[in-house]
Amino acid sequence: MFKKILGQEKVKRIISTQVKSGKIAQAYMFVGIDGVGKRFTAIEFAKVVNCRANDFTRTNLAACEKCISCEKITRDIHPDIHFIDFAKQAELERSDLEKQKVLKIETIRYMQKKVSIRTYEGKLKFFIVEPAEKMNLAASNSLLKTLEEPPEDTVIILITKHKETVPQTIVSRSQVMFFQPLGIVEISNWLMSNYSMSNAEIQKIASLSEGSIGDAKKLADESKKDEPSLWFKLKTQSFYISDILELSKNIARKNAALGCVNAMIYESKKDFRAYPKVIAPAIELLITSKKLLLRNVNAQMVLDNLFFDLLDL
Repeated sequence: MFKKILGQEKVKRIISTQVKSGKIAQAYMFVGIDGVGKRFTAIEFAKVVNCRANDFTRTNLAACEKCISCEKITRDIHPDIHFIDFAKQAELERSDLEKQKVLKIETIRYMQKKVSIRTYEGKLKFFIVEPAEKMNLAASNSLLKTLEEPPEDTVIILITKHKETVPQTIVSRSQVMFFQPLGIVEISNWLMSNYSMSNAEIQKIASLSEGSIGDAKKLADESKKDEPSLWFKLKTQSFYISDILELSKNIARKNAALGCVNAMIYESKKDFRAYPKVIAPAIELLITSKKLLLRNVNAQMVLDNLFFDLLDL
């Protein structure tokens, strides 16, 4: 039923069983690192439920991808599928996407108005809230009211990296599903299908991505560029303070901080044998920065400190 989703067999099995039995939960929480298919699974879930061609209570077929419902969901124009995220908030506020740091109560109230309206053409309405951990307290309390008594025609999917960063009152009213990091073989096969590169490059990127297709894509796109790597630039070039601040800002803006640090760890280890005294403290700095990023510390601040410390070495 969910063949397009890489890995996540347990999640797919649970949702497939619920769809076929007609016992779909009204609130889910998809938990896992970035780039493992949480958002994509939510979209495929909505497609399967609302597909007009296949009856999923009788078959185990995937969404047809051809009916009007599937096409609208693919094109993000289905009137019953809603993304409650920073992009939607920026649209509602008529402001820049880059200025969005938290999901506000006004955005949740917009969602609640849509929740109260009956489906236009689908079987169920879907509301995909991401990142759920970025809701401020007022927004969380407002959402809780909806989760306590959701309409029968509504499915709410909260997407987050860590359930501990979401209020327990919301977690307890959601069916929590954990998304696992993908295996090297799965990522390698995906890279092989989507990029023209050597097997050695594929294995390197699959290893560096640490289970995230999102990071694998960023690394693969970066490898296609002819310019030197960031690690090489930091080793060989001089930078003004303004250059460093702009560099970290751009990387953080693209949500590429973790992939960037992983790539530098890989390259620094290759230099270790030749320059152990210099590279050892650099590797220690990189690993410390990676741990901070995994704990959701502000990416731009982590990169600022990392780049300045590396240049000092």
